[in-house]
Amino acid sequence: MKIHARGHGHIRATHAKTLEFTGEREITPRATCVVGVGAAFDEEALGLLRGPVAVRLAAGPHVATGTAVVNPHHEVTDRLVLRRSDHASPDTFAFRSTLVASDLDPDFVAALGDPAAEVTLTLTETGPRRPLVLVHPRGLPEPEGRPGLLWRTADASVDLDAARVPSEARAALADGGVIAASVSGPLEGVSPAAGAWLADAAARGARFEVTGDAAGTVAALLAAGLPVAPAVHLGRADRRALAAPPHAELLRTAPAPVVFRAPAADLGVLAEVLAGAAEDRRIAVPDGHPDLGHGVRWLPLSEAGAAFEGEEEGVFVLAPPQRAAWNVDLRPLVPLLVEQGVTARTLSTVLRPFGISRRDLYDALGDAPASRAKGSRNTEERGEKK
Repeated sequence: MKIHARGHGHIRATHAKTLEFTGEREITPRATCVVGVGAAFDEEALGLLRGPVAVRLAAGPHVATGTAVVNPHHEVTDRLVLRRSDHASPDTFAFRSTLVASDLDPDFVAALGDPAAEVTLTLTETGPRRPLVLVHPRGLPEPEGRPGLLWRTADASVDLDAARVPSEARAALADGGVIAASVSGPLEGVSPAAGAWLADAAARGARFEVTGDAAGTVAALLAAGLPVAPAVHLGRADRRALAAPPHAELLRTAPAPVVFRAPAADLGVLAEVLAGAAEDRRIAVPDGHPDLGHGVRWLPLSEAGAAFEGEEEGVFVLAPPQRAAWNVDLRPLVPLLVEQGVTARTLSTVLRPFGISRRDLYDALGDAPASRAKGSRNTEERGEKK
């Protein structure tokens, strides 16, 4: 997309940390980050941009380029700011910008000082995008801000209560699109088809945003490829809380995933709490990609503490002890997922955090008559093709 502005006699472009387009027509020499005035901003076009973008600033024959990352929490106002740092205030459109005002050469700055000069800022997504699943309970007000805009312009929609997931939603996953998913009741009550589709979306690296989930714990469970129940929710827990009873006992013995929000620097205490078992435990941590919604990656607990140097706070999902998942009876879900077309490879990936190995998976499928019948049909079909 392109944003058009004009030059101004007070443009100095000496700021070493930011670059700004403003809707104001007049500025003072103190506005050292401004490189264009009188700009008009298209709220929808800006709101639909996600992830890394290429930045191109032009005035007459002068051109400067760079890259930045869209701030997922940006709110359109009468100014658009690019920042070199990771600071993400609502008026910051993008951070980690490699182009700021002081990067412009003297001839470029001189051209910007002409009020008749037309200045153009071009922003282009460089992707590839990860799929984004927006989950909205029916009955709640429509999402606001950027999530609301993406909801209204989604590439596909899914009714999580329905018996089937439309092909458009599967295609949107493959294309890195935005999917609006609605549900009438609690997420743990979604249809088997929807549960399988959500697990498949997580396996494909989808990000999740859930209306009303202020803490982000439900979205983190979905992004981890796990059902939202059963799960143990600790809330916000710092180093002291994680190490103290009864939290420590839950972390050691809970037969379901434990989800909590904590300073990343405090993850190291988990190795002490789980002494002797830390090597066998896995934890889903934020994937580090600044984008709307929650995305996670699974790590051995022994590596998690060193993975977040400089991170302030995040939502984490600790997998239960090995094989403890069978205590919550996940095996009946396996044939249902297979009937919905989920591959064994996807199931293996999704169920591994529960301590369920591929061998366990095959054993569970072997216990299900429907699965055996389906496997027999597949074998017969392959034999006919030979």
